[in-house]
Amino acid sequence: MKATIENIRIAEQDRSYNSYVLKQSIFDDYWHYHPEIEITYIVKGEGIAFIGNKTVEFRPGMAFLLGPYLPHNFVSTDEEDVVMEKECWGLQFTQEWLNSFKESSALRRLFNAMSFGIDLGILNDKEHHAFETIVGNDPLRSIGAFFNLMAMIAERPEFNTVSTNSAYSNVMSQKISQRMERVSKYIQDHYQGTITLSEIADVASMTEQSFSRWFRQTSGLTFVDYLMQLRTTVASNLLINTNKAMTEVAAESGFNSSSSFNRAFLKIKGCSPREFRKKRTS
Repeated sequence: MKATIENIRIAEQDRSYNSYVLKQSIFDDYWHYHPEIEITYIVKGEGIAFIGNKTVEFRPGMAFLLGPYLPHNFVSTDEEDVVMEKECWGLQFTQEWLNSFKESSALRRLFNAMSFGIDLGILNDKEHHAFETIVGNDPLRSIGAFFNLMAMIAERPEFNTVSTNSAYSNVMSQKISQRMERVSKYIQDHYQGTITLSEIADVASMTEQSFSRWFRQTSGLTFVDYLMQLRTTVASNLLINTNKAMTEVAAESGFNSSSSFNRAFLKIKGCSPREFRKKRTS
């Protein structure tokens, strides 16, 4: 499955942007991009967000601001045989429309950061209320809440960017590399098992040396680091949201030994898996 360009119907009947409330039993594995700016607000559900060349955990109350052409998808991580309702609110708009307002010059710092994707964390009560009004039925109050929300985000002292390399989104803004689409999908489908450099290079139809150089230039990470990051993110979610034993979490996340599991956590999280679970669940 290739990353897909999503055609968004911005010109709604009664407003200048697309807002929606999505309720379903699962967040689909749908890796896509679009020229519109998007804010995704997770109301119900937990899982992993793939944003540019990074993966992050998401949980209820979190929101993400995604710049134009930044590939992303949100994948739920329910327990086996347990189906829980998922709900997210979304807001999509073009930068050209926003730039038509002179006041948008105050958002320049935000525009620069969002090409990396911004993890907005847990929205506060005022931000939640603004988003609730945006997706509501009153178009006049909706657009007022829209600018109020943008102002609150822009006034944050710093932005927690996600992707490590804005060049990644710049490459994607021209044309999603079919090679990267194949590689990313293959990694997402097979991270629980062993993925050798030779194997993933074959997926990309490249030699191992050429693939290693190309992957780092395109994603900003080495293949090994990208895979380690993905597996650690999956493991983090399991450690927080399940009572599974360490060996089981390691196996389900794609780590083939407890030593590699511990090394990955020390490198990425700065602590052991056991310490991570204790800090996040105490």
